[in-house]
Amino acid sequence: MSAARILVVDDEVDIGTILKVTLHRAGFLVTTAVDGIDALEKLTAEVPDLIMLDVMMPRLDGLETLRRIREDPSIAAVPVVLLSAKTHVPDRLAGFERGADDYIAKPFDPGEVIARVHSLLKRTEQARLTRPLLSLLGAWASAEGLARLGHDLETAREIQSRLIPTIPARLAGLQAGAVLKPSMVVGGDFFDVVPMGERIGVAVGDVSGKGISAALLMVMVRTLLREIASTLREPADVLARLNASLCRDMPPSMFVTIALAVLDPAREGWLCLASGGHPSALVLRAGQPVAQIGVEGSILGAFADARFDQVELGLAAGSTLLLVSDGILEIPDAQGRRPGLAGLAALLEKVPDRPPIELAETIVEDALVRSGAILRDDVTVVALRR
Repeated sequence: MSAARILVVDDEVDIGTILKVTLHRAGFLVTTAVDGIDALEKLTAEVPDLIMLDVMMPRLDGLETLRRIREDPSIAAVPVVLLSAKTHVPDRLAGFERGADDYIAKPFDPGEVIARVHSLLKRTEQARLTRPLLSLLGAWASAEGLARLGHDLETAREIQSRLIPTIPARLAGLQAGAVLKPSMVVGGDFFDVVPMGERIGVAVGDVSGKGISAALLMVMVRTLLREIASTLREPADVLARLNASLCRDMPPSMFVTIALAVLDPAREGWLCLASGGHPSALVLRAGQPVAQIGVEGSILGAFADARFDQVELGLAAGSTLLLVSDGILEIPDAQGRRPGLAGLAALLEKVPDRPPIELAETIVEDALVRSGAILRDDVTVVALRR
C-alpha cells in the first residue's frame, strides 16, 4: 500500500519543520504550505489524504481556509486536523462547526500527533475508497442511491447468469459439462453453445478486465458471436468475422480471447478448433500424458488484420477435450506459484476418468483452494468427453 500524503499548513517555520520531520519518520509523504492561500494553491495541484491546518495564520487563517475546502467538491472529503494554541471550548467548537475532523492543541506531543493521524486515516479509509464511486453517482450519492446501485448489481448478476446456458448432458454424441465462477458480482468470462447450421459451436470466452465493464462487453461479444456463427460453418471464419466487428466497437486497451470448438452430430468424436489468443485446449487420453492443442490466432478486438487458424481433432473413446479460461491457470497459491498449463495437466492426470461435470468442478475447486476461496479472476471450464 502506498504511503498516505499529508499537507501541513503552518506559518511558523519551526512548527512546520517539526511536523514534517515527525510525519516523515512515521512513513508519510509530507508537503508544506505557509498559509491558507498557499495551501489552496497546492490543493489544486494535488489532493492529499489528510490536511494539518494551523488556525492562526496571515493572509488567510485556518478557519476560512477550512470553509473554502469544505465548499470545494474536489477536496471537500479530505480529513482536516486543526492546530491551535487556543484550547478553549468555544475555539474548538468554531473549528468543528466549519468541518474539522480533529483538533490538536499547541504545544503538541509528536507521539500524540502520529496517533491522531493514524486514527483519523483509519476512520476515513472507507470514505477514501468509495470517493470515486460517490463522485460518479453525483446526486445519487445517498443511502437510497447506494441501495439502488446494490439492487441494480444484483439484477445484473441475475441477468448475466441467465445468459450462461445450461450445458446439455450430451452434445453431438459427446458427454458435456461446464462450470463458470465470476470473481466479482458480475464478470467477463462466458461460455456458450451456438447453433451453426447442422453443426454446433462450443465457445469459451474471456473479456479483459473484471467487473461491470467486462460484463457489459461480455454481453456484446456473446450476442455478436451468436449472430455471426449462425451463418458460418468454420470456427476460424467465425473468429475472423467477430474480430472485425469488435475492432470497430471495442474500447481502447480492452480485448477478448475465445476458444471455439465446432462439433458435427453426424461425426461423433470429430471437432474443429480455432482460438483467438486463448489458452491451449487440453486433451485427456486414457493411459497417455495430457496433450496441449495449440492453435494460432490473435486476441480479438485489437488488430483488424488478425488471422486465425483451425485444427481438426478426432476424440477416441474415453478421451476428453478441456477448454478453460486463464483464471484457472494464473490464480496463484499461497506461495505465489501459478500452475499454468503444466500444473493443470498434472492435476488432470490424477483424475482422468471423471465425467465432464465432475472434472470441471474438480478444476474449479482446485482454483478456489489455491486462492483461499477469494478469486482474483473469473474461472471457466468446459469439458467434452467421448
